Amino acid sequence: MKKLLLTGIVALCAVWGQAQQGHASAGARLGYAAEWETVTLGVDYCYHFLPDFRLAPSLTCMVRNRGMSAWYMDVDCHYMVAVSELFSFYPIGGLGLSLWRPHVFGTDAAARLGLNIGLGAELRLLPEISAGLDMKYNIIGTYDQALAAFRVAYHF
Repeated sequence: MKKLLLTGIVALCAVWGQAQQGHASAGARLGYAAEWETVTLGVDYCYHFLPDFRLAPSLTCMVRNRGMSAWYMDVDCHYMVAVSELFSFYPIGGLGLSLWRPHVFGTDAAARLGLNIGLGAELRLLPEISAGLDMKYNIIGTYDQALAAFRVAYHF
């Protein structure tokens, strides 16, 4: 049910962004979670609601390691700083919800609300394609996590 709800929210954001005629992109992520020493996979959608600001909801899966896995649902805001026409960097700030699933008999899942802070960079490879790197820290109490992710996105 949670996966279906989240998929609906991401789709709604995509449709809303197209209807507003703003610059938008959809991307795929491959990353690393430092605390749990595991791979992350994700998707995101970025929408420029002002010329230098974009809203970036994302969904990330932390692959199971050491008996734990997690889903991160983030809504971040990026302030785009253009260094050239092809390269930008951006500070990241936002909110995140993490759903932790222990794979040990007799333990319960945990949902945690937290803050995201970080820095990212983006390079335009083609007019419609960009590649980038995000590094952020999820502040979630006992589940704090440093995340780094490589992103490839299509701009429309």
